[in-house]
Amino acid sequence: MKRKEVIFLIFGVIVLAILVSFSVIHNAVRPVENVAVKFSSENANYFLNDSIIKNIVSKEDKDIMSLTLSEVDVEKIENKVAKSPYVDSVEVSKDVKGTIHFEIKTNVPIARVNSPRGEFYISTTGQKMPLSKLNSAVVLLISGDVQEYEFEDLSKFVEAIQNDDLFKNHIIGIEKVGKRSYNLIVNRGNFYIEFGTLNNFEKKLKNLKLFYEQYINYVGTEEYEKLSLKFINQVVATKRTIQDE
Repeated sequence: MKRKEVIFLIFGVIVLAILVSFSVIHNAVRPVENVAVKFSSENANYFLNDSIIKNIVSKEDKDIMSLTLSEVDVEKIENKVAKSPYVDSVEVSKDVKGTIHFEIKTNVPIARVNSPRGEFYISTTGQKMPLSKLNSAVVLLISGDVQEYEFEDLSKFVEAIQNDDLFKNHIIGIEKVGKRSYNLIVNRGNFYIEFGTLNNFEKKLKNLKLFYEQYINYVGTEEYEKLSLKFINQVVATKRTIQDE
């Protein structure tokens, strides 16, 4: 390689390095110009919007819109957003145009609990979610002294109910009546379902569905006061007591 070519090559590398350095410095001092939030969830997002996310990341710190890109700590922001009870997971990134991108997977409420300690939601993953001023979710209502250790099993139980057309349209509420026992409230017929514990609830629901298909659909429920599923392998129907006038 000739000396002249070597000089041109070295000069080109130097110019390129200067341009890259200039670009890095320029982008580092570029102010945050936009926040783009994308919610990813199979269900509608009920409780979060762009403004709430901005408030979360700006709380106790500078407004994110007043920062430069170099001042934006992506990991710190992710940790702050992830602490929200409405967030399942979050990924944050920034681009050279000054935009901070949020990819947020939200928690999805599956039931609303009315307990002596207040009202709240349970998510599909069994997490406690507070009520929101932004919106409310139309979900199954659970009443009674529900404990935190029951959340996960209850979320799975409600999901099983919601995934079956018969139960989804028939069961409108769950009532805790003992330390671990539940009753199911129905929207058709003057009776209730004594479900018992949630142990082997899949088997109990299967037995209940068979009982409906093979019996209740033909004779109705008017003369019954209670259907009991306390015992896993059977459905016990209790007739209503008719008192003489």
